[in-house]
Amino acid sequence: MRIAFVIPYFYPALQYGGQPKSCYELARALARRGHAVTVLTTDSAGRSRLELEAGPVTARTVEGIDVSYYRNLSNYLAFRYRLFLPMALFRDIQRRLVGCDILHIHELRSTVTVSAYNAARALRLPYVLSPHGGLIHHGKQVAKRVFDGLYGSAILQHACILAAVSPREKEEARAFSVDTSRIRLLPNTVFPEDYATLPQRGSFRDRWSIGTGPLVLFLGRLHWIKGADLLIQAFTNLLENHSDIHLAIAGPDDGEEPKLRRLVALNKMEHRVTFTGYLDHQEKLQALVDSDILAVPSRSEIFAITALEALMCGIPVILSSVCGLDPMPPEECGVRQFEAGNAAALAQQLKRVVFEDRVRPDIHVTRKFVSQEFSATTIARKAESLYDEAIINGKRS
Repeated sequence: MRIAFVIPYFYPALQYGGQPKSCYELARALARRGHAVTVLTTDSAGRSRLELEAGPVTARTVEGIDVSYYRNLSNYLAFRYRLFLPMALFRDIQRRLVGCDILHIHELRSTVTVSAYNAARALRLPYVLSPHGGLIHHGKQVAKRVFDGLYGSAILQHACILAAVSPREKEEARAFSVDTSRIRLLPNTVFPEDYATLPQRGSFRDRWSIGTGPLVLFLGRLHWIKGADLLIQAFTNLLENHSDIHLAIAGPDDGEEPKLRRLVALNKMEHRVTFTGYLDHQEKLQALVDSDILAVPSRSEIFAITALEALMCGIPVILSSVCGLDPMPPEECGVRQFEAGNAAALAQQLKRVVFEDRVRPDIHVTRKFVSQEFSATTIARKAESLYDEAIINGKRS
């Protein structure tokens, strides 16, 4: 099958969070199964551009995926305002999609998505849309309503299939008047082989001068929606009776880091809270194996991929009640939930897991669960079925 992905940012632009990672993992899984996968994207890596050749477009082969990185007119506008302006991509996209069997558009509200939608309509090319948690208007509500009025509603209406990563996103799609018959579940995936050999414990703690006491880990973009401030509040309560506990906040800044640092300073916890910035895959593994628990305190989280990463390392997880993950791991996997937005409830669960239970889940059990439900092979097969259905539906319309 000839499959085209269009997304504003792609591997190795992982500072943008889960979207480019999940897109990369799916493309990687499909390429391994013999499909011809082409990705059209931009050169934004976050605060900086990717290191590419000079010129309007750079072609690379990544894990068997043909990737074209188009240069943005302004990386500042791309990262700060999510205004992507790859002018050469806008000119090329219809030509680049000729001959494809299916188009998979990742993200709804993007100039890149609009160009892909227009090209698909002109070519009568069936497309699948993955919103990646971007349906609900969290922040920038006026701009999002304007976009939806101009483009978003039409893009949703003409998608052959909307690929939701969790039942929670399915409900959000229904709220946007997407017919249930066009919504399919396509969870994010992990490659078990990426976790086959874990690093020795101690390297993350040594690097950041963290002692031997219990370590709570946060992994994610430093954005209000991710709830790191709630975790800091909960941690403040724990520190009153457990002076040796430490909190590591790992992830790229997305506008919230100055506020988080002020909150830490206000509570005089600088010696007990470490900000690491962005961690690559190996550094993330080091952080996970050195931690006693991963906290996912999001105010909204369509699919908690970091929870699966923690389970592949045998680390217990605390999830907020709004985190989409289906199926939810069984109790023996060490996953607990707390009421979203409730710092006191989060503190209580942290206390229970770290200081009362003090038992890590069996890594063989956690890995078996993740591999059965979310392995690359499992999710790639679901994607193939979904694409076949979209192609058939496209021919009927």
